Formats: sequence, C-alpha cells, structure tokens
Amino acid sequence: MNILNVCDSSDWDIVAYQVLHTALQFSRLKHNATVLCPRGSRLYLECQKLKVQVLPLTLGAKFGFSMPGGWDIVHFYNPAGINPLFLKKARASSRVFITQVKLGGARNFEKLAVLEPYVDMFVAACNSVQEEFLRAGIDQRKTFIVPPCLNIGRWESAMLIKPAMFQKRPYKVGTVSMDKSLREQELFLAMAKYVLAALPDTNFMVVGLKDERIRAIARSLGISDKVDVLWERADVPEIMAMMHIYAKTARRDGMSMSLIEAQASGVACVIPRLKGLSDFTVNDRNGLIVEPDDALSCAHAVTRLINNPALCHEMSKMAFDYVNNNMSLPVVANLLLRLYEDALQK
Repeated sequence: MNILNVCDSSDWDIVAYQVLHTALQFSRLKHNATVLCPRGSRLYLECQKLKVQVLPLTLGAKFGFSMPGGWDIVHFYNPAGINPLFLKKARASSRVFITQVKLGGARNFEKLAVLEPYVDMFVAACNSVQEEFLRAGIDQRKTFIVPPCLNIGRWESAMLIKPAMFQKRPYKVGTVSMDKSLREQELFLAMAKYVLAALPDTNFMVVGLKDERIRAIARSLGISDKVDVLWERADVPEIMAMMHIYAKTARRDGMSMSLIEAQASGVACVIPRLKGLSDFTVNDRNGLIVEPDDALSCAHAVTRLINNPALCHEMSKMAFDYVNNNMSLPVVANLLLRLYEDALQK
C-alpha cells in the first residue's frame, strides 16, 4: 500500500509524533510510507534520521499545484494551512483521511466540515474530538476513533521498576509542561504547597519550559527546597522512571503526550476533568480525575495516592495496560491499515 502522511505544521508535538511513528511502522510492515511536511522542521529531520521517506511540503503543494501522485492513501494530520484544492486533487486518485488530534474551537471543526466531500474518513483521537466532528455537521458514518500512538518500548522499562518504587519513601510527584503563561506550573506548585503541609517529606519535579520564573514561584511559596526544576529534557523516559505520581495541571481542553508517556511508564496519574485529557481515564481505575484549576482538589488526590501505595501501584498498572493494549504503535497502525483497506475496497 502506498501511504502519504501529511503534516503542514512545523511544530514538534503530539501531532508530529503520530505522523512520524505511524509512517515508520507502516514501513516496517513493508508498505510504501512517506511523510510530507515543511522542510527544516524537526519532523522532517526526524524522518531523515530514522530513514523514513520524507518530501518537503512546498507552497505549491499546499495549494494543490504540485501534489505528488501515486498514493493509495493520503492522510492529513490536523490540517490547518492546507487549501481545499490540495484535498480535491488528492481525492481524484487516492482515498483521503483526516486525523484531528487537537481540539481547538468550534470554528476549526466547521472548516473541516466544509472539506467533507473530499474526505473518506475523519479520524478522531478521542471521544471529545468525535463529538466536535458531529457537532460541526460531519456525517457520523464518516468518523472513527483511533487513539494516539506511543512507541511504548521506550517507556515500559520504567514500568518494570514501579512495584519496588511504590514501597519507597519519600514519594516524588512530577509534571511536564511547556505552558509559556506559567499558569500550569503555578497551579502545580500551589498543589505542592498543600501536599507538603500534610506530607512534608514529599519531593516534586517540574520538567519542560525553561523559565527562571518557575523557580521564583517556588521560592515565593517557600517550597523551593522541595522542588527540582529540570527544564526540557531528552531523557524523559528516565525522568518518568523517577516519578511515583504525575499530576497534570492543565487548565484547557486538549490531548497531552506527556500524560500518555507517564501512564505508559507506570506512573500513577492525577488528571483534570477536561476534554481530551480525561477521555481515556476511568476515575479510581487507571487514574484519579479532579476538578480543573483546583490546586486543593489535586492535592487531596496526590495525598491519597501517597498514603496508599497499593492503590498507587494498582492504578499505575491499569494505566500501563490500557496504553499498551490500545495506544501501542502496532495496535494503532494495524487499526489504521484496516480502515485504509476498507476505504480502498469501497
């Protein structure tokens, strides 16, 4: 099968990760898989490094003037700057798929609905995205849910050491955030202060955005001696191996790659009740769901897990099993291939 994955964004995020790793898995399965993305983007460079076929997404291609041909499937991921002419040209000789990972506003989904005549299948990364498809007027028969994929081999080694870790004290509670407004990091540190009032031996870790103001917030709260600020790291699997609990303190709807990575690492997770973030979590089963933008609610959940190592371990194991059974790269790639085959048969 000839498959073209298209990503028109230069960002290195959960969308780019899906584009890269699904193409890589298709290639391993002996399909002809190629990525079309902006030249010089990290996705373009990662494709070259992993020997995934990659083509530059030119301005002409965006407007449908120089669309490369010969594809059975053309799969667009979170298309934002693609002209409808591109889809129309692709649809003339290929089956067209659109995967939407991010939520965004209603206007974004209304724009996607306009493209429906040229699209065989709209793939939602979670239930909340599918609901937005339907709200925008897209035919339900043309929608399907395929969760984000994770190359789980990098993370499962962290899971193997968790049973022993949950018996050790002090616990380490961490988060990963690239929020430039620092509101997520500020909420996490406010939660940490509440936890330390009850369990003063607990340690905390903030990974992600490099900004000295994060340390300043910790100092202003009087907890800087209990907080490690590690900035953006390339060794996130090793970082996850050090955590007992991951607390996501997002304030907006959306998906989180770091949350999926934490679950795949066997880290017990505390998650705000937000669309996308909590779609794959059953409260008290594979995570604890708390009210968003509520540091005290988050602190109570973290304290509960610290005081109950058996619950912490059981929850982390169920989270790992869910990711492994539903989001591992082979599972997601095979699901997509079945959808492609069905579309080609029609």
